[in-house]
Amino acid sequence: MMKILALSFLVLGFVATTAAAQPPAKAPGHYDPDAEASFGGVITGVLSVAGPDGSVGVHLNLKTATGTIVQVQLGPAVFIGMNNFSFFADDLILVKGTYVTHDGSAAVWARMVSKGGKTLELRDADGAPRWPFATADDPDGCGVSHAPVRY
Repeated sequence: MMKILALSFLVLGFVATTAAAQPPAKAPGHYDPDAEASFGGVITGVLSVAGPDGSVGVHLNLKTATGTIVQVQLGPAVFIGMNNFSFFADDLILVKGTYVTHDGSAAVWARMVSKGGKTLELRDADGAPRWPFATADDPDGCGVSHAPVRY
């Protein structure tokens, strides 16, 4: 059963990424639901990126069936963890999202990601984030009121 699921992801990923793996010449600076595409493949790298508000974002390098590397931005690590998801190199995943230009570079902003038969919805259909934002009472957006953590 697991081999069939993995093969299905690989075939779907190949079909989906053949047309969509390359970023458009000028990706918009916002999430465009009309430009959504699916990207399937194997994670080659997981990156944690510190945000200006102190949160930590999770970014992935995804190698598609055609060998193209797609940079994928998921969302805050705390939101991903709160939903019992984790991502590691060599994981087989399917991402639905759209290319967005942010800080001068284009990457796929994931709306949903599937792994091992489970799907994590990161954004609403219009691209609005589903995670809580940091506030003065909740400085890391984890949902619990506390003072900022200092190391």
